[in-house]
Amino acid sequence: MRVAFISDIHGNAVALRAVLDDIRSLGCDKVYVLGDICYRGPDPKACLELVQSAAADVLKGNADEWVVTGIQPGQVSEDRFVMMSAERQFTVSQLTTGDIQYLEQLPMTLSERVNGVEWFAFHATPHDLFAVLQEFADEQTVEQKVFCGHDANVFLYGHIHLPYVRQIGDRTLLNLGSVGLPFDGIPQASYAVVEFHRARVDINLRRVPYDVDAAIRRLREVDYPNVPYLTRLLREARP
Repeated sequence: MRVAFISDIHGNAVALRAVLDDIRSLGCDKVYVLGDICYRGPDPKACLELVQSAAADVLKGNADEWVVTGIQPGQVSEDRFVMMSAERQFTVSQLTTGDIQYLEQLPMTLSERVNGVEWFAFHATPHDLFAVLQEFADEQTVEQKVFCGHDANVFLYGHIHLPYVRQIGDRTLLNLGSVGLPFDGIPQASYAVVEFHRARVDINLRRVPYDVDAAIRRLREVDYPNVPYLTRLLREARP
């Protein structure tokens, strides 16, 4: 079975459509979304509708939680709070009450056994939407924050916008990167395709070029509240 895992779309419908086209070209059997669908981009409604039509299951991310509850004092630095709250208000203005209720009820974790291999997915860590687990975290930290008693073979997450694959003993830790806002200096959408064979997996971290200029034009067309910062972020793929 060939499965696509995507995360951190952040309202970038141009990038999402390119990724979904790539997924279709590969003949993937299922698509799973690991959160951060709408907030911090020009097309929250379109992204949500595309996700709902394409995904077998969807997880909640911290940005989805912000859409529901608002950004709380202390969650971001004071100098970013006002602008990020304005971005959140823009996102909410584009969504219906039903859309927000959909985001609110999303689960934090998903797991499945395929051909004898169990995968376990979450947005940031299994118990915290806002925790940050970097690629270089020591094995004890990974054990405590991620593995924490789960018997899965493959652990998948998003949140940090930096794709990587890491082997720790007989377990694989996989970050999908970001569809809409990559942070690794490559201005292309990132996601993962996992092929489940009997008792083994093949992992393909995909990079998909998309029309960055079109995504930036959308920011201006919708009068997004933070155009200069998002423009730089989309072009440079660095936070």
